[in-house]
Parts: sequence; structure tokens; C-alpha cells
Amino acid sequence: MKLTRRNFLKIAGGVAATASIPTRKVLAFKSLKPAVEVVNPLDSYPERGWEGVYRNQYKYDRSFSFCCSPNDTHQCRVRAFVRNDVAVRVEQDYEHQDYTDIEGRQPQRTWNPRMCLKGYTLFRRIYGPHRLRYPILRKGWKQWADDGFPELDSKNRNQYKFTSRGTDEFIRMSWDNIFDYVARGMIHIAKTYSGAEGKKRLLERDKYVPETLTHWNNAGTRCFKHRGGMGLLGVMGKYMGQYRFANMLALLDTHVRGVGPDDAQGGRKWSNYTWHGDQAPGQPFIHGTQTSDIDFADARYSKLSIHVGKNLVENKMPEAHWFIETIERGGKIVVISPEYNPPATKADYWMPVRTGLSDTSIFLCVTKILMDKRWYDEDYVKKFTDFPLLVRTDNLKRLKANDVFSDYSNHKLDYSHRVQGMTEEQREQIGDFVVYDKDSKSFKAISREDVGKRFTAKGINPSLEGKYKVETLDGKEVEVMPLFEMYKVHLRDFDAKTTSEITGTPAHLIERLAKDIATIKPVAIHYGEGINHYFHATLHNRATHLPLMLTGNIGYHGSGSHTWAGNFKAGNYQASKWSGPGFTGAIAEDPFNMNLDPNLDGKNVRTRSYAMGEEVSFWNHGDTPLIVNTPKYGRKSFTGKTHLNTPTKSLWFNNVNLINNAKWAYEMIKNVDPKIDLIMSSDTNMTASIQHADVGFPANSWAEFETYETTSSCSNPFLQIWKGGIKPLHDSMDDVMISARLAKKMGEILGDSRFADYWKFALEGRPEVYMQRLFDGSVATRGYKVKDIIAGKYGVPGGALMNFHTYPRIPFHEQVQYDRPFHTDTGRLNAYCDIPEAIEYGENFICHREAVEATPFLPNVIVSTNPYIRPEDYGIPQSDIGANERHVRNIKMPWSTVKKTKNPLWEKGYRFFCVTPKTRHRVHSQWSTVDWNLIWDSNFGDPYRMDKRSPGVGEHQLHINPEAAVDLGINDGDYVYVDANAADRPYMGWKPSDPFYKVARLMLRVKYNPAFPYHTTMMKHAPYIATEKSVKAHETRKDGMAMSDDGYLSNFRYGSQQSITRSWLMPMHMTDTLFHKKKAAMAYIHGGEADNHTVNTVPKETLVKITKAEDGGLGAKGVWEPAKSGFSPAKENKFMKLYLAGGTVKIS
Repeated sequence: MKLTRRNFLKIAGGVAATASIPTRKVLAFKSLKPAVEVVNPLDSYPERGWEGVYRNQYKYDRSFSFCCSPNDTHQCRVRAFVRNDVAVRVEQDYEHQDYTDIEGRQPQRTWNPRMCLKGYTLFRRIYGPHRLRYPILRKGWKQWADDGFPELDSKNRNQYKFTSRGTDEFIRMSWDNIFDYVARGMIHIAKTYSGAEGKKRLLERDKYVPETLTHWNNAGTRCFKHRGGMGLLGVMGKYMGQYRFANMLALLDTHVRGVGPDDAQGGRKWSNYTWHGDQAPGQPFIHGTQTSDIDFADARYSKLSIHVGKNLVENKMPEAHWFIETIERGGKIVVISPEYNPPATKADYWMPVRTGLSDTSIFLCVTKILMDKRWYDEDYVKKFTDFPLLVRTDNLKRLKANDVFSDYSNHKLDYSHRVQGMTEEQREQIGDFVVYDKDSKSFKAISREDVGKRFTAKGINPSLEGKYKVETLDGKEVEVMPLFEMYKVHLRDFDAKTTSEITGTPAHLIERLAKDIATIKPVAIHYGEGINHYFHATLHNRATHLPLMLTGNIGYHGSGSHTWAGNFKAGNYQASKWSGPGFTGAIAEDPFNMNLDPNLDGKNVRTRSYAMGEEVSFWNHGDTPLIVNTPKYGRKSFTGKTHLNTPTKSLWFNNVNLINNAKWAYEMIKNVDPKIDLIMSSDTNMTASIQHADVGFPANSWAEFETYETTSSCSNPFLQIWKGGIKPLHDSMDDVMISARLAKKMGEILGDSRFADYWKFALEGRPEVYMQRLFDGSVATRGYKVKDIIAGKYGVPGGALMNFHTYPRIPFHEQVQYDRPFHTDTGRLNAYCDIPEAIEYGENFICHREAVEATPFLPNVIVSTNPYIRPEDYGIPQSDIGANERHVRNIKMPWSTVKKTKNPLWEKGYRFFCVTPKTRHRVHSQWSTVDWNLIWDSNFGDPYRMDKRSPGVGEHQLHINPEAAVDLGINDGDYVYVDANAADRPYMGWKPSDPFYKVARLMLRVKYNPAFPYHTTMMKHAPYIATEKSVKAHETRKDGMAMSDDGYLSNFRYGSQQSITRSWLMPMHMTDTLFHKKKAAMAYIHGGEADNHTVNTVPKETLVKITKAEDGGLGAKGVWEPAKSGFSPAKENKFMKLYLAGGTVKIS
């Protein structure tokens, strides 16, 4: 039989479906038969009245363009159409080919169209029922203020409901009133935690560890934490607004402590990318910069594109077509992932792997094959990598020139100082390095600038192999080896057979990948949160570079190892000697030395950073660094001094659902946040974070902005400026105005006009003055005038291209094309790390480690027999499964031993990995309450809510392998409980009798999905969590919706994805000695910097138990109806099996 659409519907709907699904219950099947049979509706149709309805629907009075600017790296300029002052729809603007930069470069027309389904439904979010409509103040906090801010001992924290914020009421406030309350509260908190009395409260009353006072410096303002959302949601309001405010707090400190500008302290600036786990933490170890990422247009140049845990098809919606263009242009696609994901369906071959970054070993094996078969680019390796540099086998440090050459003076450097911003002190700390010259058979000193043709010109032919003896200046004879030779030893553990055992990947596919990398150019490797969310992402990130370093696949179009967060060298708003202070000019103008000239060149803004960066993860870890009581050394801090946090007493975050998205969210709500005196959230919508805050500031949406805003992206070259085009619907403000007006109120209370002056141009409705200063002071925007961009001088009103010198932007172009040093200590791509922490933790070589939790084997073990890996285990026994102990225990074993070990959690029944990638239908938690997105987001979307147990028109789901579910007695669509390690989740100290435990324990539906292996489950991350109020609503409302009176809608009946996660502080993310480039300046630092070298606040990796909670059928009886259709996984009827086997189609 020839299959036509009509025959398919007749067979599928008439034969299979009606036999198993009662038509009265399945509304979709009622519409299969058309009202009028028409052969070709485009030729003729009996009723054409619908055309008038259609045309009328698309009439509009005016239109305006703006940026849909969530944190999904796209930042799309779109066009809204307005009718009767209501935005009725939004569409793409097909104009991106018209953008230009100062030098006249233009992008391809194929950047169009630029918008995804989130942009399509944005106005359902703006006009929806979940907006934060006016300023709100928690009732208990207001009472505390009205009572004169009495001492917050445990009794008063209970009385004023700091310990139970989620059950308190909110009071509607005017803007003037709420600014007054908050300003007085902030002044009080700054006084409370300053000086000797403040120290006593912090250490004795609130029990903070002494290390948290390292950067406190006697100032209560140091306990103020500010987070600007993701900076590119709005650079001026969200990013500048928060971090400029943190810097301004130095003025407050002068009033509180009576100190001058030299001693004044600002607040702490919380991170963005590292908090969300977007950041690739291993990249600074390799090339010294924050992140390597590309304009997506560069992807089409790749001839071999390797996707590792990166679902580009699903999660890079307006950019995914570049992936398809790679295929159309003859590129080869390889996908490495545990599940058979969307990119795998388009791949030339898919390499399945064991969940938990076992694929780090794949790249080690590929590197071994390339070395063994000599499939490497020797010229590139010698000129641009550290493989020729000599390493001492006694102390595992690189051999330095001043170790062996008497009266040695370091080579004079030029570019490192003049352009890259290296200081003389840093130059002396780095020193020079040594290679063994094969031709002269002698040791030669080289500097970090001896790279590329500059290295070749020295006439040195460095050996890559061999062992050598050298006498050091202290009289010792030391064995040294080129790093290349040491890696040959290191990689003996990773032959194809062993690697296949570790990963579950067929050996022949690993060998095939090695040959492809050796014979195809250019090669690019792409990964994202699917990798970066793991504890050992640092090692994985580093490992992906090894094959590219050997084959010369870094620094050219279509090449490189890339992730999708941050910016290559934070290049969009980067400071330099020739441009000015970059971002610092906007967020750290000296409040004691301001310039109020609106025409000031941004290069000349006087800056001083009174605020200090801090990683959010320490708050997420109990507001404490990683301190472990070790058997061998006693109490030991594994958090470097440059990373240490201060206690959190005032917390303000902007357009980020901080508490909702926190790993271990219920631990934060229950045990950590009650010690914070003031929590504030600025947002457009009612969130769980606001329900657990003291203050809610309603912010305007991108389409409602009343002043100019700007943004840019890490994955496209567009610089955007825009205003909104509709009036604010509610009593809300632009983000920048909230910061400015609160600052002004604080100044009025203190009688100090400098607070208002610091925000002068924002208060005048001209934040674009600060925007112009930012552009003036930044490398990639200097030369642009805001008014010119708005007027369309660069092709499109409000748009221009970033000035990146190349189009598309190529990471490390200047290094390989112009022979410039990379931003590392060696000036080369580093496969080795000889900082003390790396040697101590056993990560001086790029190695494979088992996960800290999500593994069936001994957690955190180093798989190696390499004699040059000598880790410290601190005397912690293998049997100790305490979370802190697992963090830091470093045990080295061969794979033959590792595979015989057992993870005690696995033995206790926690035998399912739970991976938590992004969903295409929301950005972190944004869009989590938009009805259309909820319907699309899962298999349980139902606009009719026929099952009243559903928290909304959609609900969250857990994907599970059908065979695993059957073995657990779970049907497709059932509700299940998902539990992680009971020692600490869903929060510390939980008891079944605690009402909050019912809120926090995760319950959701399961969906059979054969794409996932047996022991792997998947749940998309960052939905709206269940709260005390949403649970109460779900249990008391007649319709069963989990929507509380304040407009908050949970995506769960109970618990959340964060019920099964906890905080982890990766020691290698907290070093004081890693030398690397500053994230937003042409300059260098050692140690910690937020959003650069600091804790990636993940993993979300976890092991879980799954138990059935309720039947999936209506009324909690029987099986979920669609699972009986015959079309669902593991329950296919005869026709579906025929269809899947290809039996319904004949090819002639």
C-alpha cells in the first residue's frame, strides 16, 4: 500500500488510536477529520471569510525594535507590533546583514532570522499574570524596622520571621517608602557589622569561621553582596547598576566608621557565569584567558566538528543553523554523549559514553594515538605549546633558567608589557624557561615571547623526547624531561582497550576519532553546560585541547576548543592602556573623585575599585569556604586567600532567580539565609527568590525600558542599543533607576550629595552618558558614539558590529598569525600545570578522575600509574564518604584497581545518574510560567489541565530508560519520588515530620525515553521550585494549581530539581597561584577572580533513588492515557513497530 497522509491518519487514528484511547478524553483526535473535504485549499475553498479575520489580526498601529536579551547568549534584536498601545506580536527583523563596524566589515545575510520561541512568547510573559506589579516589603522585616532594628539574636530572627520568610506576608509599598525603609536598613546593617562589636557578632553570635573575615577589614559594608543578573541581560541597568552600587558603598563606610577614602571599603560583587556553571573552568589553565568562544558564523568553517555533551541543535535556537551549514559545506560531525541526543541524529558517528565525564579519557587516548603514530604537527607543537619545555622529575616544577645558568638575567620583554599589561613584578615571578636543543646538544633559555616565528628565529631545535641530567646552581644533579616525553609516560594508562572499558565507548570509534583529528583540518570541539556542570570539568576542558595542540588546530577559522559563556578575553568591554578602563570605568568610578562632565572621554574616567569580587558558591556552601578537618594535617582550608568570602548580611540581586536556581536551594532557605539581615530582588516576575526575600523591586521588561540600554553577546558580533516601545504596565522602573534612586535616598538620610552625584546622569534620565563612557574606554567599542549607533550610522538604528579586527572573530588569531604570546606564564598553550596546588591535588598532568559523587566506583579517584603524579590524600581513608572528605581526597590508582572499587552510595541504592541540561523553552528559570512554553516544555503539557494534580498547564518531568523504569515497577507517566544522599539532601537536618520536608522532597512525573542508557536519568534544570506557598495553594485551591495568591506559579507539586543537588567547592578552582589574564582587562593576575578563575558553582551531578509515588492515570488511578496509545516507547502497537522499522514507506 502506498502511504499517503490521509491513509496514515486513517490507519493511525482510526485503527490504533481509537482502539486504545477513549475519544471523549483525547480532544486532539476530534479534530482529525476536516469540516469540509477539499482536495486543494490553495486552489479554491468554499468559505473565505476567515481571510478577513486573519488580515485583521495582523493589523497594527506602529512597531518598534528592541532586544530580547536573556542569558542564552543570543541577544536578538526583534520587532514588536503595537495596536491600541498593546504589543500584539513580535517578529524577526531581517536586517543583520546591514550591520557594520568602524572599518566597514559586514556579516553574512545568513545571521537572519534571529529569534526563538522565547521571543515569540515574550509578550505573554510581559502581559501575563505572574508579573511583580509594585514594590513589596516583607511584613516581618517592616516590623523589625519599625521597632528600631533590634538585635537579631535567635529569638528575634524567629519573631520577625527571618527563619521562615517563605510563610510571611508582603505589604505593598510606594517607591518613596520602600527606598526609605531599605536605605535605613542598609545603613543600620553596615553599622551593626563594623568594628569590634561587628566582629563579635559575626564570630560569636553568628558562628562564621575566622577565614571569612580575611577581606572584611572591619567594615560592615564588606558584608553587602550584589549580583547584576547576567551582565548581558542589560549592561547598564543590571550589571552596572548593581556593581556600581557596590562600589558606592565605600561612601557609606566613611559615614559608618569615620574613615577616609584610603581605608573605605565597598561591598562584594558576586559572579555571573561561574555561578551558573556556564564557565569552562579549565580554559584559563590552558591559554590563560577566561573563555574561548566564537561567533557562531565561524562554525561553518570547521571540517570536523566534535560536540561533547553539547546539544547545539536544541539549545542554540537562532544559531543552530550554523551547525547545519557545517554539514551542508561538507563538514564531518562527531557527537560524544551518554544519550542519543538531537545532534547525534545528524552526526557522522555517535560515541556513547558512561555518564560523568568518563570521556575525559577519550581525549587522553586520542592524544596517545596521535603521539604513538606521530600524527602531530611538530612545527606547531614546538612553536606554540609547552610540550618542548623541560620539567624537573624531583619537584615536578618546570626547569627555570635561573635554576641552571649562573648570573642569569631574564630576557627583556616587549609585547607582554606594552600590550598585555604585564607588570615588572609579574615578569620576575614568571622567569624564563629551558629547552634542550637537539642541534647544539645543550640547554637553552627561552622567554614567554619566544613563540612562533620569533622562536624559530633563535635557531633552537628543541627536543620533544628523551631524559637529561642537569646540574642546578645549588649543586644538585636533577633529571629533567621534555613535557612531551613525560606525557608519553602519562598516557600509557589510556590505550584504546582500557579507555573503552572506562567509557563504554567502542574502541574502534576512539581510534576513528584520532585518525579524523589527524587527517582533517580545521577541527573544532564544542561543549557547554553538559560538561561544565561537573566537578572535574577542569580536567575535561583541558583534555579537549590536547589533540588540537598536537595537530595545530587552535588560532584559525573553524578550529579551537570552545564553550558558550563569558567572552574570549572578556573582549566586549575590555580595558587596555590605549582605550581606557573598560567595564571598570562604569562600575568602579572613584566615588571620592567623580567627574560630572557629560562629555568626558571614557578613557579619562578616574577609577578605584572599593568593591571586591566574590564567588556566589561560598554562600551556596553555607556562607563558608571549604575547610576540612583532615587526619594528617588537622583543620585545613582548601580555599585560597584570593577567593575567600565574607559573611553575607545584605544581599541584592537583579533579574536573576538566585535562590530558586541555587544548588541545594532548600538548604539555603532552611539553614543559610535566615542569618542574612536583608535580601532584595529586582525582577519583572514573581519568583521563589522573592518569596524568600525581604524586598521585591519590580523592574521594567526589555520592551518597557524608558531609558537606553545596551547589550552584546559571546556568540554573535552584534552591539545593540535600544529603548522600550510600550509604556510600563505596572508600577515598575528601569533597573538603573532603582539603583540610582535608592542611592539618592541613602544620601539624603546621611546628608551627603555624593550619593546622588554618583548616579547623576541616570537620575537625569540619561544613563547613555555612562554608556558612552563605557564604549570610549573599551577595546572593541572605542570610536563608537552612542548617538550615531542610535541614528543608524552603522547600518541599522541601534545596531553595530563589535570591532574585533576579524570577522568572524577568531580566538587566538593574534597568537598564531602574529607570533604573540598566549596569556599563560609560558606564553604557550599549557598542557602542564606546575602550580603548587595542582601538584598537591594530582592534577599537574591532565588526567581522568572519577566523579565526586556520580560514579559507581570510588569517588574522586585519580586513574593513573604515572610516577610524576604524586597527590596528597591528607590521611583520609577510602571508606570515608563525607562530602567534605570526598571534595579533597586525592587517591591515585590504576584502572585495573579502580574498576573493582565500589561507591558506597551506589551500594546503598543510589544507582541512577541524574543529568540536568538546559531546556530550549526557558533560559535558566525565565519563561517558566509562560503558558505556551509550559505546554511545549514537557510531554505533560495540557491547556485543559484534565488532571488537576498538574501544578499548571505543564509540569516538569524526569526522562528514564524504559527498561529501568519497568524494573522499578514504574509506568510511563507515573509520579515518582526522587531522592539523593539522605545525609544532606534535600537539606541538612531534615526530618519526615518537618512540614518543610514535604515542600522540599522532589515528586514529579517520569517519561520513558529510550535515548538514555539504563542508569542515566535526565531532568531539565532551573524550573520554578515548589515553595511553602505554592504547596499550600496546590493542596487548598479547588483547581489544584500550584499558584499562590502573590502570582507565583511552581512547575512542581513538591520539591524541585534542586532537591537532589548540593554545593561542591572544587579545590582546583580556588588556587592563589594560577597566572592568567584578567577577565576584562589587558592585564595579568595570580589567583582568584570572579567569572574567571574561581569555583564553578556546580556540579549538579548527583546519584538518586527513584520510587513510585502515584499512578499516572487521572485521579491517580491506572496508567497515564497517552502511554496506552500504542505510540509511546516500550508500548508500541503493531503499526508503530511497522512504522519504526520503515515498513510503511516504499522507495522505488
